[in-house]
Amino acid sequence: MSNIKLSEQLGAMAIIDELYQKQQLLLEHLNYDALRSKLAENIKNYYQVKGQIVNDEIIEKGINLWFSQRLQFVAPKHNWLIRFFAFCYVKRVKFYPFIAGILCILLWLNCNEFKKIFELNNKIDKTYRHILIEKKILTDLNREFLPLDKLPVYNAQVPVKDLKTSISYILNQEFNLPFSESSKNSSPTFNYDQETLYKLEEIDFSITTISSQAAREISKLSELLEEDKKLNNLIKSDEFIQAKKIYPILQISVDKALDRLNQGQQDIDLESIESLYNSVGRAETLENKIQSDLKQLQALNVPNSDMSEVIALQNALSADLKNLNFKHVEHYQEMMAYYIKLAQTNLTLTIVDHPNYKSGVERTHDNTNGKSWYLIVRPMTTTNNPDSLWVKSIETGESKLVDTFGQQVTLEQYNSVKADKMQDGHIDNNKLCTKPQGRLIFNCPKSVKSGRILEW
Repeated sequence: MSNIKLSEQLGAMAIIDELYQKQQLLLEHLNYDALRSKLAENIKNYYQVKGQIVNDEIIEKGINLWFSQRLQFVAPKHNWLIRFFAFCYVKRVKFYPFIAGILCILLWLNCNEFKKIFELNNKIDKTYRHILIEKKILTDLNREFLPLDKLPVYNAQVPVKDLKTSISYILNQEFNLPFSESSKNSSPTFNYDQETLYKLEEIDFSITTISSQAAREISKLSELLEEDKKLNNLIKSDEFIQAKKIYPILQISVDKALDRLNQGQQDIDLESIESLYNSVGRAETLENKIQSDLKQLQALNVPNSDMSEVIALQNALSADLKNLNFKHVEHYQEMMAYYIKLAQTNLTLTIVDHPNYKSGVERTHDNTNGKSWYLIVRPMTTTNNPDSLWVKSIETGESKLVDTFGQQVTLEQYNSVKADKMQDGHIDNNKLCTKPQGRLIFNCPKSVKSGRILEW
């Protein structure tokens, strides 16, 4: 015993005391009769001390009620939420499918919302990147514009100034984004909304439109400056200055182009001016041909009295060439070839002599009731081959290259030929006019008039 510590002994005794007290309490609860008698005695003493007279019957009844509820569990009252959760817990097996369905719906809604947010963020990122690309394009356009702004301007000051002003205004516009790249990158939880997308799309549309407009106007400015330089080099050249003295249409075309530029037109019709200038050589060649044709006719000894139509034709072409107009060149060449051939050929106007063909025709004019007479003739060569002449109808004013036509004559000449043919069906003297080589006009008797017709 001397080896046992006091602390250990006291610890064991404390446990024994606790067990003893629990045993006594248990005995008291289990000893129903003793507990009942003691409880009734204590209650009576209590009421006697207070001076209250309580019947033993009432005390007995109260003690019986107390003992009946003594060991009965009374559940505490709870609010509706706790009762609902308790009910759900009790009925959890039946609620599992319903709860699972609700959870699936919530999950689907959440996924759908997440998908919308993901798509929205992608659209915003894509639009934002496109805006940055367009801003870089504007920066590049500005670098392209700076050297153009320093180029000299010769004749297109007004449109160049307008273009430069417009381009400068476009390139200097500011675009305020709803967020910056730094704020976007610094916040991992940076959230977008639909309004942000709308703002970015508006900015993207504006900057795309502006960059396209700036690109077009810079390209236009570059082309205008290049054309202005070419125009200045052209009109300042010695060859052009000399050419416009001979062909005033060149200066007129330049003046028109400069007037349009001064009115703000952004296009220089350089092509038409160059086309006119490049046609100067052709005009000079044709001028030389006119002189050559004239000399060729003179070499054939064509008298001046026969040259009226040729001179008129050449003067008309010369007037056209002064305006660098080549519209009637082919007609001139065709007619000059005709006149030269005509001057080189001996021809005779021969009356058509055939029993089955008319040799003459009589015309009655409706407006005056007057009459005119025509013999049907053919120009024939010395080898008795038909040739063609340009004939202008006195009735319609139409000109055609024909080998048969009606030549106006007097009534006496007409009747003479008519009588000659009626004798035996042939015309003995069917030679009406002659044209020797070196002449353009026929030598005709006085009975032959100048009028001619193409139809009868």
